[in-house]
Amino acid sequence: MKRLILIVLALSFFVACKEKPKNPVSEFGDTMIDSYQKGKTAGKTGNLYAVRQAIQAYHAANGKYPQNLEELEALIGSDLDASMFDYDPQTGIVNLKNK
Repeated sequence: MKRLILIVLALSFFVACKEKPKNPVSEFGDTMIDSYQKGKTAGKTGNLYAVRQAIQAYHAANGKYPQNLEELEALIGSDLDASMFDYDPQTGIVNLKNK
């Protein structure tokens, strides 16, 4: 019985030695980078929603879709980075560009 316990302890020691040691600073950095990336994605999604709403408001007011996204800046109330979006002025469909 004693021998079995010693063998199990020895095996668990060797298995534990193969695991990488944890680096709290590295883990914290990875968490911060991941949070930053998620924040950027959320910001882009929020911008897309605002642009879609502005396109619908423009269409309701003018009976047509804007020829380009720059026409929406007055409705949105700020500058718009149109390079982030794919926009079809015929249909009013806008999506985020894949980068």
